[in-house]
Amino acid sequence: MNLYTMRDVTDDDHHWLVELHNDPLVLKNLTNPTPITLNDHMKWWGTIDGKTEIRKIFCVNGEKVGFCKFYKIDHNNLNCVLGADIHITHRGKGYSKPMWRLMLNFCYDTLKLKRTGLTTVEYNHIGQRVYKYLGFKVEGKLLKSLLREGKWYDQICMYHLSDWEITP
Repeated sequence: MNLYTMRDVTDDDHHWLVELHNDPLVLKNLTNPTPITLNDHMKWWGTIDGKTEIRKIFCVNGEKVGFCKFYKIDHNNLNCVLGADIHITHRGKGYSKPMWRLMLNFCYDTLKLKRTGLTTVEYNHIGQRVYKYLGFKVEGKLLKSLLREGKWYDQICMYHLSDWEITP
């Protein structure tokens, strides 16, 4: 049986995070698809304040597998935006649902939020299946808001509420 955990990012994780970010599939799904250097990453990392932005490493049996992102944490209105990526060496192993469950539990149990949201590009069918399985609902679209290889794509906006049951 696998043990799923989230932990804080350590200094030893940053090269791995740059590698994860620069994976072509990850870049294709990010709003800004530009590859980064370690220097770029470290400058950005310095802006993470731990209050309105939190980042965690998702681990399976102690091995780092994914990166969990908690954006725009609004403690006044009890909501935030989520994002996550799984490293290429761990995709297709069934880790997405446990990672997202941990993220939702962190938002609702630890941060005491009431609502989470996310955006996903229309061609990210795997992600959409995971989100819907966990109870996320579509609330709208950002029409033609993502440009990839000369073609415009919609971003789908989804939300999840704390009083909804998270699929086991």
